[in-house]
Amino acid sequence: MGVASVLGGVRVVDLTAAVAGPSGSQLLGDLGAEVIKIEMPGIGDMTRDAAPKLKGLSFYQLALGRNKKSVTLDLQTGMGKQAFYDLVRVSDVVFDNFRPGVLERLGADFETLRKVNPRIVSCSITGYGPSGPYRDYPAYDDMAEGLSGVYSLCGEPGRPMRVPIPIADLAAGFFATNGITAALFERERTGVGRRVEVNMLDAVMYLLSFNFQPYFITGEVPKAQGSRHPTAPMLGIFRTRNGYLVLGPSWPRIARLIGKEWMIDDPRFNTVDKRFENKKELEDLLEEGLQQADTEDWLELMHLEDIAAAPVHTLDQVVNDPQIAHNKTIVTMHHPVCGEIKGIECPIKYADEGERAHLPPPMLGQHTEEVLRDVLGYSEDKIEKLKAEEKAAEESESRTRRRL
Repeated sequence: MGVASVLGGVRVVDLTAAVAGPSGSQLLGDLGAEVIKIEMPGIGDMTRDAAPKLKGLSFYQLALGRNKKSVTLDLQTGMGKQAFYDLVRVSDVVFDNFRPGVLERLGADFETLRKVNPRIVSCSITGYGPSGPYRDYPAYDDMAEGLSGVYSLCGEPGRPMRVPIPIADLAAGFFATNGITAALFERERTGVGRRVEVNMLDAVMYLLSFNFQPYFITGEVPKAQGSRHPTAPMLGIFRTRNGYLVLGPSWPRIARLIGKEWMIDDPRFNTVDKRFENKKELEDLLEEGLQQADTEDWLELMHLEDIAAAPVHTLDQVVNDPQIAHNKTIVTMHHPVCGEIKGIECPIKYADEGERAHLPPPMLGQHTEEVLRDVLGYSEDKIEKLKAEEKAAEESESRTRRRL
């Protein structure tokens, strides 16, 4: 399973939901770990109901659910909690993205888990951190991006703009996997587990280090950056006759390419400082020249001149790009209910790893009996008793809700 089993032999008990945690646990699965996703019976991950769906499976699950096994357990029942502890006893990692305090209420905090298994690595993702004035605030990706300053840098000046990628969620998930693998490496020396904590706010601010440093130096608050680099001339998105392209550092070759070689010796642009000083005027002239031909023609010429440039693709164009096909970036899996499904391949690749084989995203509880029987050694009778206890708890909760 996953990428040549680089993390083969590592078992992860995955309590995460939504995006931040599942993005991290999927990466662990892609790298070969056995990921056992624990979900509430009859409910599952909160994103299972999100549209659009493919034959009942939400796009969240299709995007972030592969290389995992789904096990339904109610951690608030006696047998459900015992099954969880039994899994902890034979696992390496417990991964969650609960709000602070939830693990303690569930009896799944690190101090409790290390008594069950001293080698366990416990990793939690929170919104703002396990302490501090915002500790108990609800947090989603957008909140962390807004608070961190990301949105103030996006769009054109005048109105902050949302980012279409859940950067805070994904950053937290991927930093969490770094923390987990580092803790597992340390455990090889110490023999004991470690508590790992990541929060979305810190994670996205780490990504903003490049943006914060000029502010630390000058004290000037950066504005929304629009479609061009805020300081470097000629770096960003430019209009062509039939669309747009992205241009990298290319002076003075770009001036010759667009037929405006006179710009090279123009006193407004003939030094680095002057090109910075007259950035807008320079870029306006550049775009004027680029609008005389189509994107495809410019890219062909730019590649011949070794100028860094790329098209601004829409997603339907991306999937048909020859480099994407060569990299095998889009993978297909066969799902027992949905049939053939597609996903984006893990970008981490290893020499001589062989063909990758991914498990498709599981249906809710698809692997419950398999894990209880094959991993924990539960008898059929014990499995049936656990199911009966969970069903009784579900019915009791349903009756309580009706009375309310």
